[in-house]
Amino acid sequence: MVAYARETDAIVLNCTEHGESDLIVTLFCRDIGRLSAIAKGARRSKKRFTNKLELFSFLHITYQQKANRTLAFLVDAELHTSFLRIRQNLELYCIASVIREFLLNGVRENEPDEQIFRLSLWALHNLDQRQPPITVLSLFLIRFFDHIGYRPDLQSCARCSSQVSMRNRYSFDTTSGRIICSNCHPHAHQSWPLSHGTIKILRLAQDQPIERLHRLKMSGNILYETILLLQEYGNQLFQRDIISWKLARTFIKK
Repeated sequence: MVAYARETDAIVLNCTEHGESDLIVTLFCRDIGRLSAIAKGARRSKKRFTNKLELFSFLHITYQQKANRTLAFLVDAELHTSFLRIRQNLELYCIASVIREFLLNGVRENEPDEQIFRLSLWALHNLDQRQPPITVLSLFLIRFFDHIGYRPDLQSCARCSSQVSMRNRYSFDTTSGRIICSNCHPHAHQSWPLSHGTIKILRLAQDQPIERLHRLKMSGNILYETILLLQEYGNQLFQRDIISWKLARTFIKK
């Protein structure tokens, strides 16, 4: 069966050595979702792939894939941007690695998602431009969970359905993805408490157009509450620890 060449934009999520000179590359592609491809002779290439298949690089790729094969053949790659600052700075690299791991867990082959693709580029661009890294990660995750169908419900109590009010305290239930007021669970605030300021900024982040998402500012206790909540919620959703959190946590300060 003939495999015709196709083109698309892609973000490099993983790259491993294969044989003496090849690379197996995992890509998040605009048109087809996740794609695994072999780059023949990439480790010896002096032109086609030199400095292009690094983690987080944004590429325009040409590839071939037969219908009955899961592994594609990477024909060529042109570099849009390398996001070089991310690989030169330990904090940026650790934060981007959390994003990368969520994408590896959350995107599937033959399931393109333009919203997640744009969100991923937004996050990498803002990290590369040295925007506050933990804030970028928090905003990425709150939108990412929404796009994969697990939007946290921050509008009303999961038990009594009352709307958020300044009169109550709230906590977040990672199992249901909803908030619980102190009237329904008097001690809930002792586990995953959420201040009214945190609830407000998260609700804004859920609905803000991506072009204006960078305008949202987080700091202090709001940022600390947010990132810990999103970490626990992500672990609950995927039923596994995100390994990259271990290093990223060293940069999270209350």
